[in-house]
Amino acid sequence: QHPPRPGMPPASSAPGGMLRAPPPPVSSAFPPPGSAVPPAAAAAAPRPGGPPGAAGMPPHSGPQRFGGGPSQFPPAAAAAAAAPSSGPSKLAAAAAAAKKPSSSPTGQNNEAPAPVEFDHAINYVTTIKKRFHAHPEIYRKFLEILHTYQKEQRGIKEVLDEVSVLFADHADLLKEFTYFLPDAVQSQAKAQLDIAAAKAEERAKQRVAQAKAIGKGAPGPGPGPMIASPPGAAPPPPANFAPSPAGGMILPPPPVANAGSAQKRMPSVPSNIPRTPFGATKARSEDRENEIAATAQHGKVSFDPVRPPRRNELNTAQASQTFGRPKVVPAEPLQPMTTEIAFFKHVKAHFNRKDLFPDLYNPTIKRRHTPYEEFIKCIHLFGAGMLNKDELIQLLRGLFIQGNAPKSGANATNITGNSMIIQASNVLLSELEKVLIGRGPFTTQEKTKKFRAKYGNCPLREYDLTELSKNITPSYWSYPSDYPIDVPGVDSDNSVVKLLNSKCFSMAKDWPEKGKNKLKSPESYDGVKVRRNIYEEVLCRVEDEMYEVEMAIERNESALRKLEPIAEEATRLRELEEKDGQPIGRLQYKLNLRSLNTIHIGSIARIYGDSGDEVIQHLLRNPLVVVPIVCKRLQEKDAEWRKVKTELAKEWKLALSENAKGSTDVKCLLYKREIEKSFATERLIEDCQEAKSFAKYPSKIQRHPATNMILPDFHLSNPDQKLALYQPHLSVLVSRMMPHMDAYNLLAAQFGGDRSKFTKLWSGFIGPWFGLPSSYDSIVVSSTTAMKFSPGQKVRTTVGDGQIISIAADPQRYKVKFSFGVGYVHPDAIAHLLPSSSSAADVAGADDSQLMQDDIQILFGTENIYLSIRLYMLLVTMLYQAKDAIAVSGYTSCKAAIVDFIKSKTDLKEFESTIRGITDKNVFNIVAIPSLVQSCGDAMAKVVEEDVFDILYHCSQLKLKDLNQLRSLSIDVTEEAVYRLQISSSANQVFFSY
Repeated sequence: QHPPRPGMPPASSAPGGMLRAPPPPVSSAFPPPGSAVPPAAAAAAPRPGGPPGAAGMPPHSGPQRFGGGPSQFPPAAAAAAAAPSSGPSKLAAAAAAAKKPSSSPTGQNNEAPAPVEFDHAINYVTTIKKRFHAHPEIYRKFLEILHTYQKEQRGIKEVLDEVSVLFADHADLLKEFTYFLPDAVQSQAKAQLDIAAAKAEERAKQRVAQAKAIGKGAPGPGPGPMIASPPGAAPPPPANFAPSPAGGMILPPPPVANAGSAQKRMPSVPSNIPRTPFGATKARSEDRENEIAATAQHGKVSFDPVRPPRRNELNTAQASQTFGRPKVVPAEPLQPMTTEIAFFKHVKAHFNRKDLFPDLYNPTIKRRHTPYEEFIKCIHLFGAGMLNKDELIQLLRGLFIQGNAPKSGANATNITGNSMIIQASNVLLSELEKVLIGRGPFTTQEKTKKFRAKYGNCPLREYDLTELSKNITPSYWSYPSDYPIDVPGVDSDNSVVKLLNSKCFSMAKDWPEKGKNKLKSPESYDGVKVRRNIYEEVLCRVEDEMYEVEMAIERNESALRKLEPIAEEATRLRELEEKDGQPIGRLQYKLNLRSLNTIHIGSIARIYGDSGDEVIQHLLRNPLVVVPIVCKRLQEKDAEWRKVKTELAKEWKLALSENAKGSTDVKCLLYKREIEKSFATERLIEDCQEAKSFAKYPSKIQRHPATNMILPDFHLSNPDQKLALYQPHLSVLVSRMMPHMDAYNLLAAQFGGDRSKFTKLWSGFIGPWFGLPSSYDSIVVSSTTAMKFSPGQKVRTTVGDGQIISIAADPQRYKVKFSFGVGYVHPDAIAHLLPSSSSAADVAGADDSQLMQDDIQILFGTENIYLSIRLYMLLVTMLYQAKDAIAVSGYTSCKAAIVDFIKSKTDLKEFESTIRGITDKNVFNIVAIPSLVQSCGDAMAKVVEEDVFDILYHCSQLKLKDLNQLRSLSIDVTEEAVYRLQISSSANQVFFSY
């Protein structure tokens, strides 16, 4: 038993029955104040609450941390040799030397003499230890400052700030500390410490004056206002430490709520004393800093020293590329799921079973590694990718059953144990398998593993499942019985499984439509998009633009509402720091968790473009500076976008008003589409080749209300014997009263620069075929042709050699006798004269019964000739219907609008709007004319390129009743003359057959 320390009461019970430990015993190492303490004795002084020789040093301090192993020199010499040349590291080495006890039994030190400078450092450390022997926490704080600086965890600026506060009432210690500073900061640091020492001396003078006024003696050494103590008594505690109610240990006061981190950092320093940090121009107390920290509502304020950047730490650009854009700022730490928490609780309870570990509660047995630690190691190896799922379960099976992991695979397969333990282990392993679904580095391999056996790695719909699957509906098939089906993240006994579809899947199937554009599956059909016209496209585009602008403004405004109070708070804190004269960067500000969500982050990143993710990283690291800048940029964008919205609103309103009427005219879109289908090339060829089928089965004809007036009539034969039309054919009405001149002008506009091709075809075939003028370009068209030849002359024509019999007046043509019979020849078909030995009287008696009537023309033409005539007749028919439906002035305006559209002076939407503004009747018929003109012009251009239409037309002008002879003549011109075109001007019909 040691006697109680002089001036302190004996140990007693604290309130509530808790026993308080008595103060440490007084030894020779802690003499009363005022007595000299040898350095060796001070070094041998025990640390309160620690083993002898600790001397208040941390456990890892000492000479061995400098050399990395046992030193060959005496302790003091080794410390002196390893000490740096200058700086606080010298004090750390001196503290390590002061820690060592005397190595000689007589108390004398046999070490080599240390340098004078190092001896000075040892004396300085010893002085600090002696002065604060009653308050070892101050001495330990000083040693912590030195060692963190030695480990490069604290800069010289932080060291000066900490020491200035720690020794705020000890001017001699502050002045002497400047001796050990590096040369680079001597002048600046000395000025700061001199100011702090002067303030300490001023406070000491005030305490002396206060003590004299009270009449109770002079102040003694110690941190804070102190009263002279009796000899041998310990000095009173600092101002922020309170004595225990029943005496004994000195207890710290209760922490102040919401006081920031300044008080945590240094609990032993008086918080009401102003201090001047390094780089500051004014002093400020910790209480003031705590008040500043308490005013922060949107973040956390800290005055801790700034952590220096770590080695290989990513900058903002690298972090944005590596981690991408966060979902929340700041992000919350990853939280475990309920199933994971329950599983780990079950594992802990399993390892606490007495039947698994009978000696679990035996205090004499010490385990190096607990089974739970082994379990955590296995989980860590799985997460690092060193174990796959099967290997993890193999190791944990032995660990759950035997209490330790198997050493080899043989031990893992032959596991024996209690049946109850094995059953409990199987339950744990089943829980683990549910937790591991979709987890770990081998998840992708496990997902594709099930396809490697029978079904490969292709989707199931690409296999032939006729025999393995059942067609439930036209779009869905059932899964094969041997196909592995799993529902990730759902327990087998969960009620959610009943709601999920795990019995059938959607199978791709060709949509039953004719034509080349087949839909691959019903899922790829978009009915809305198919029936959308150009007006609806404009409305949808306007709607999309309005939505994008509205959403951009709303997201920007949402982020602005969130950042404005944070920016105001950050600006206030920065201005307050500048007002208090504090250095830049000392106040650290971090946002509260989940301050910004995904919408806010996306809005901020959007206004910075490609650098958006990097700006988010800057916002994470330094919100005090970045948030006001970002907030100002958001305000600028908000004003800019609202101005743009006002300007776009005028365009949107105009577009909506122009396209509203057309978007509702769905009939025009659908009818126009049907009309365009009716004059498609495949449809026209099918009409002629399948005329027999259509004549026998009229239901096969594709009819529509829009095309009923332009569809041809199908017949098996014609009862008129004069026509000699006995095969299946189709007929179309034609008349000279139809607007052929308007069709001529539209086709001429379609040809444009190649108009010569059109005029050649018109004058050489189409005009004479329909009995029309050879051109509509001139007002007066001459229909007379100079007759150069006379009867009796032998001529060579395009259809063969013959002799002119007579000259017909209306129309002007030659009647020529050929070897195959008599026929009419157009003057253009005669090439030149031939030598003749007969006279006109020899051929005057030619038989006219071999010729067809004048109002009937038969021509065997090519496919392009057939298509051009069919399309031309459709064109004049639709123009006739349009002319009949609207007034004369409206029809003229429609023709002008069609010509402008053909010449690309207007677009389709503007053209349709113009037609719709002229008339509301049969708009679909008029808007389909430009497409028909283009198709007809393309077909006529192909006819001109073939360059056989003039010869075939001359053959048709022979008027031969022998159609076989006429067909033979046409086949001699081209083998593709397989279409029969026949016109009867008296019947106003044109017949087509194949």
